[in-house]
Amino acid sequence: MDRRRQRPDKLTAPETFTNPIADGIYHALRPLDAVASRLEEKWGVDRLPNLVTPETASRFGMAKAKLDAALEAGDVDAVVHRAAVMIRGWEALDAEATAAGRKPVEVEAWLWRDDNDVPHAFVRDASDAIRYGKASPGVRCWTMAEIVRVAAAAGERSSLIGRVKEKWPGAEVTDIKRKKEVLDDELPF
Repeated sequence: MDRRRQRPDKLTAPETFTNPIADGIYHALRPLDAVASRLEEKWGVDRLPNLVTPETASRFGMAKAKLDAALEAGDVDAVVHRAAVMIRGWEALDAEATAAGRKPVEVEAWLWRDDNDVPHAFVRDASDAIRYGKASPGVRCWTMAEIVRVAAAAGERSSLIGRVKEKWPGAEVTDIKRKKEVLDDELPF
């Protein structure tokens, strides 16, 4: 959906832990995220509003802006209401596109948005990446071969990651810290 909210957690998001507003907003958005993800997998990322009438697309955009305003204000009750409106909006887009005879994307893809809300599609091979990318401009398409190469490269840099993934199959990499560049310049004084 629009902005991924991190689950309130004592270790990974201590500023939100025990915060009823953050927890309420997080849980209010989960059903909306599920619907949005399901329909983006079906139709392609950011493609569905282009397949309906301008009136329907406009109403959907206004509903999204109102949800964003509620999120910005931290208003749990408004987020709950607006999330329900957006769920109905997604379903309306789907129904209208289907009734108009529009065709969903036929490539099997797993979709995810990163922490910066950039959409990524994970597909089997390059031909699927090309087809999916044409249907969903702005989505970063990754083939399974590329994912394996990236994981292998990360494993080479830190054999600890690979060992952890072997030992604990459900372990999840949640963040990668980059080493800060060491400056060895002479000071100008």
